[in-house]
Amino acid sequence: MFARASRRSAPSGGSWRMAAMLVLVLMLVSGAWPGAALAEPRVALVIGNGSYAASRLKNPRADAVLMARSLSAAGFDVMTVMDASADQIRAAVSEFGTRLQAPGAVALFYYAGHGVQVDGDNYLIPLGVDIGTTEDVLEFAVPLQSVMRTMTRSATRLNIVILDACRDNPFAAGTWTASVTGLAPIVAPADTIIAYATGPGQMADDGAGANSPYTAALASEMSRPGATLEDVFRATRRHVLARTGNRQTPWEHSSLVSQFYFVPPPTPVAVMPAARADDSRVAELLEWDAIKATRDIALLQDHIRRYPGGLFAEVAAVRVAKIEAMRSGTPWSWMMTGGIDSSVRLTAATAIYEKAVALDRDGALADELALAVKLYAEAATEGLPAAMYRLGRAYDKGRGVSKDILEAARWFERAANNNDSAAMAALGTMHEFGEGAAPNLAEALRLYQAAANAGDANGMASLAFLYSQGKGVARNTAEARRLYKAAADKGNARAMFNLGLMELRGEGAAANVPSAVNLLEAAAKLDHAGAMVELAHLFDRGRGVTRSSTRAAAYVLASLRVPRQAGQPQTGQGIDVAFGGWSYATRRQIQKQLAVKGLYAGRSHGFFNAETRKALMAVAER
Repeated sequence: MFARASRRSAPSGGSWRMAAMLVLVLMLVSGAWPGAALAEPRVALVIGNGSYAASRLKNPRADAVLMARSLSAAGFDVMTVMDASADQIRAAVSEFGTRLQAPGAVALFYYAGHGVQVDGDNYLIPLGVDIGTTEDVLEFAVPLQSVMRTMTRSATRLNIVILDACRDNPFAAGTWTASVTGLAPIVAPADTIIAYATGPGQMADDGAGANSPYTAALASEMSRPGATLEDVFRATRRHVLARTGNRQTPWEHSSLVSQFYFVPPPTPVAVMPAARADDSRVAELLEWDAIKATRDIALLQDHIRRYPGGLFAEVAAVRVAKIEAMRSGTPWSWMMTGGIDSSVRLTAATAIYEKAVALDRDGALADELALAVKLYAEAATEGLPAAMYRLGRAYDKGRGVSKDILEAARWFERAANNNDSAAMAALGTMHEFGEGAAPNLAEALRLYQAAANAGDANGMASLAFLYSQGKGVARNTAEARRLYKAAADKGNARAMFNLGLMELRGEGAAANVPSAVNLLEAAAKLDHAGAMVELAHLFDRGRGVTRSSTRAAAYVLASLRVPRQAGQPQTGQGIDVAFGGWSYATRRQIQKQLAVKGLYAGRSHGFFNAETRKALMAVAER
């Protein structure tokens, strides 16, 4: 969701100068002029298949991680599937189609792995199948055409298909015809571009490095501001030709009529922002940026006099003391000992950090968040682990600064190395899912355990999930329940939700529906959309509770209003939850409650028509 700029008359005099100063502040935080806002929803499905029983490929998993990271940085909502079976690919494509229903969306499908052609049709080779003949491909592989049908039948304005496949011929030992290699060319449907790592009927290089030559070049070019889609693929082709000695020529077939940028070109920022920080704060921040690297004590002391209770007064005082100590030969080592210098620096950093936290609140204005990021950076530079974590979180969420998961991972790692438990849990999640950090379940487990031992609720909940699923560790439902309970007692909504599900299913102990309901209701009060949906199902069916279509409908609508958050199920993040197999009584109640809200004027008949869908979308957008 993007903020709407309010319409205001042009400022004048001192107000104009202060507004311009604020623009400079935002530039200092971001490090560059921000690009144009993305106008359309962007959805991507990324598949990396490499761990085949035969003809194993080294790079597809790493390529998929790199592509997912690059697409996420470009504003895409990315679904990532690794080493997938045919059923898993089909399920992912189905979910992909569901997410593409937003009008005007840009859809992108990326596949790295084995791919072959049969009679002019292309097929993606899943894991877990034994293929030796063309007949086996027809029976067990996934037709690329099925993916493209899903995309073209959706309400997208642009479809992008990228195939880093046909890396070698995995069927040479079977009855495969030697002359039939690579993938077949396809005529792109309207508003579609199909990009191949190499030309029709040719083989692509898996690459000797960490990534294939094609994906490495493509990911790099995608990050270039102002490069059109065609520019990106042309530049990628040049890189691959150079890297492979002209042995591999990437190729595209396009029917595009509109322009597209992964990263929009830089544009001037509006001079007058929708909301302004306090003028004295802006002036102080600009002055501090100009002198913070100085060794001139007079400048630092003048800053303290001008802003005695300001944002940086404590740090300025510490730097004065540090310079004086160095000049007088006082035996302090400011970087390596934990003496008086360390305690004074951390005290100053804590004061700055607390001011940042006060700004970084729910409902904060954009310029307040930008200023909070600046303060976190100052406190982190002074060595405060909590500030390092908050700075990483800002980059991870794109809160007050452009979203950058690699930068987030760097700050999480610094904070984790300084024993910040929240950062350990956050970095563990990055390692678990391969986002911002290399996929490494063993490292994720270590970090979650360290965070849990330090009492971090997120670490406990994440560790519990690994035990509940047997992911990277032997499955242990009793330990999962213990950890979920400890995290739930600390107010962690995710732990409440997952423990509630275990209680419903009888995992690790006998099923206990009343306990499950209590846990789900507690999570729902903390705005956990998945808990709301689960409660809606319970009240809709009368399972363990008195059946109530009124309460079921209320939970369905409440789930639509919850903003999307990492770690929560997708079910509560779109209006499709309202079509989740509810009874007609609940569907009628949904329409009645929409009518009470003034969003629906039709009959409460239980059939969800276009008017009902429009009303549900209005709920989700509020």
